[in-house]
Amino acid sequence: MTSTKASRIGEEIWKTRVDKVNAELVTLTYGTIVAQLCNDYDGDYIEVNKQLDKMGYNIGMRLIEDFLAKSNTGRCANFRETADMISKVLAYLDELFFDEVRALSANQRV
Repeated sequence: MTSTKASRIGEEIWKTRVDKVNAELVTLTYGTIVAQLCNDYDGDYIEVNKQLDKMGYNIGMRLIEDFLAKSNTGRCANFRETADMISKVLAYLDELFFDEVRALSANQRV
């Protein structure tokens, strides 16, 4: 699959998702999760980091599964093909979000 086609697929999938979450809400939620993990593991920060890593991995897996289910890209033959497909679409999304952040920074909102 070409990079242009992957970009178009990424754009089509994400353009219908206009729901945005306030950054402060995300920060507070994440902070609450970390604080609760610290309490649950009695300040064992190594274990807290392991749990956060596991949570991040699971979130990433769900995002990738969601993308592949909605993109109709067909079945990938091997892991390399899967990684290539995801990297092309994520490169597009990275540019998209970078442009938004740069625009916010220009408006002195960040």
